[in-house]
Amino acid sequence: MQKTRTTETIAEYNKKLILDTLRFNGSMSRADLSRHLNMSFPAISSNVKGLLDAGYIMEIGTGNNAMGRKSTMLAFNAQRGYIVGVDLGRFRIRMMLADLLGNEVASTEITNSANLSGDGKQSIQLIHDQISSILEQTGKTKHDVLCIVIGIPGIIKDGRSFLAPFTENYLEQDMIGSLQEAFEADVLLENCVNLGVIGEQWKGSGVNYKDILYIAYGVGLGSALIVDGKLYKGANSAAGEVGFMITDPTRIDKQYNEIGSLEEALSRGKINNYLDSGKFDEEIVKLIERYKNGGNTYAKLIIDEIALHFGMALVNMCALLNPEVVIIAGGLGANLGKLFVDQWKETLSNHVPFVPDLLLSELNHRETMLGAVMIGITHIHEYTI
Repeated sequence: MQKTRTTETIAEYNKKLILDTLRFNGSMSRADLSRHLNMSFPAISSNVKGLLDAGYIMEIGTGNNAMGRKSTMLAFNAQRGYIVGVDLGRFRIRMMLADLLGNEVASTEITNSANLSGDGKQSIQLIHDQISSILEQTGKTKHDVLCIVIGIPGIIKDGRSFLAPFTENYLEQDMIGSLQEAFEADVLLENCVNLGVIGEQWKGSGVNYKDILYIAYGVGLGSALIVDGKLYKGANSAAGEVGFMITDPTRIDKQYNEIGSLEEALSRGKINNYLDSGKFDEEIVKLIERYKNGGNTYAKLIIDEIALHFGMALVNMCALLNPEVVIIAGGLGANLGKLFVDQWKETLSNHVPFVPDLLLSELNHRETMLGAVMIGITHIHEYTI
């Protein structure tokens, strides 16, 4: 049975229409809104007054109409509140403060030293301190924050963490509850790779695509899917766990292991053995340079083997999913991609009937923060009015 619309629900619906129009189309006058929405001028004026009084929109001056009295222009109030997007990685915590249109106000990055000791409480405190710092830096207060969205490795389901055991430390310490209490804002958790593909779709290499395969290859290996413009999670929120693929028959396991066959074949640990120090991100660039210049022969064999497995995995993924574009991100993915992207394109063209565009992320590890901000904006807008 269809729900009957009351006067109140109609008013809310009309306000959302006006808010959406200003949010996505920029400033307009009341007359512009009336024409655009095919809504009577009195209805526009009444709803605009409510939105102005609540601070959802604002007047920004007069229009340039040639005839009659100059019209007052209205705009979406993006500074009504702010979103904090957090990328909580094993080794780094990246954070962005953005307004309700996704405009960056500030961003920071710190070392997640607490995770090395498995101290979930201390990691949560680091996030707390980092949010407080970025607010102080920008002259904002906790009352300006409407939503905090945190991207973490692994799958969060029914209050439990899967495929990234160290994240259990955060859940055991009630990360959501403690941050909600401290900042009086909504707090959301999401898989960091899912946020990465949303960030790429919004402001990265995936802007012009509706079917996207995003591969994050760094400490671990994961992927995320945008299908027909929307994030696809699968039956158990485990879509994209490509680390469990098998590209070598000698790697068929006799029992389940949380480190999948492909992830082990492509592991950071293999390459780490050939670095001069533990500073992986800096040293991987040097290692690739030595590779190109004919350096350490055994290291060259390891990297060639990794590139081969990655190319095979790309064939399998693209044959199954038929994406428009594959976007490769992460410390290893982006750096190895610079060296092997042409080889991978050739491998794809030799094995699949429809070859997708193969791109490297250009967001410089910011895609997860951006995806978190977008999720926060969507959440706030859904509960606005």
